[in-house]
Amino acid sequence: MYSFLDWNLLRTTGRQFAGLDNYTTVLSESASRNALWVTVKLTVGAVLLSLLVGLVCALLVDRRFLGRGIVRTLLIAPFLVMPAAAALLWKTTMLNPVFGIVNWVLSPLGVGDVDWASQYPLLTIIVVETWHWAPFMMLILLGGLGSQDRFTLEAARMDGATAWQSFRYITLPHLRPFLELGAVLGSIYIVQTFDSIFMITQGGPGNATTNLPFDIYLRAFRAFDVGEAAAMGVIVVALTIAFATFALRVVSNMFSDEGVGYRVIDVESFKRGRRTRETEEAAA
Repeated sequence: MYSFLDWNLLRTTGRQFAGLDNYTTVLSESASRNALWVTVKLTVGAVLLSLLVGLVCALLVDRRFLGRGIVRTLLIAPFLVMPAAAALLWKTTMLNPVFGIVNWVLSPLGVGDVDWASQYPLLTIIVVETWHWAPFMMLILLGGLGSQDRFTLEAARMDGATAWQSFRYITLPHLRPFLELGAVLGSIYIVQTFDSIFMITQGGPGNATTNLPFDIYLRAFRAFDVGEAAAMGVIVVALTIAFATFALRVVSNMFSDEGVGYRVIDVESFKRGRRTRETEEAAA
């Protein structure tokens, strides 16, 4: 209801019916389009990096080695940290331009006192969100690796498949539904990012890190325009419902075709490839 009212707490005129004026204003402003574009870049960048880092970590800790349980616990720990506390940790300890750990680690490479939050604001938020959500992706992918048929991997290895071939033709197709599930869930969560933006960049510099949730906050609690904030909220909810509907269909299709969608390479292809190589070597 508030989205149909011309209601700004800084004005003494009170509330007046505005019809669709708030929606027209919100959709026509360049700030709204910028917030949507920032949201897309932040979500896509953080989800892809989280999946990549999570996949690497999952492949590493899936192997047996001394202290694997401790390493797994340490890798999962960032996901258990509160988002506001994690953002404050990165702002004061990791990315401080004077005594930050990141600048100290990169100093042998000639990196000076870089103010990452000011010079690379969106990249900074993407890195923080990746650090926070990569353990979530790792847990999903570890479940996929745990359900993999070890006999298939052993047969491929005995038939001459390299480690890269086994990963490309066996492990990666097997992990595809888990990667898709991680991307869908990660997108739903990361699109709501607010804590790290509020704690580190405050949406700036300029509007470089102002995404849709933070834009609603600015309209409601900085500009005190309740009507426009409500209209933006309704638009964001509608977009979220549309994306969630699409995501649910994707997840449903993943688990409806061929069991859970696993695709395992035929071991005979390795045998045929091996026989071909042996024939070519004998002919040479």
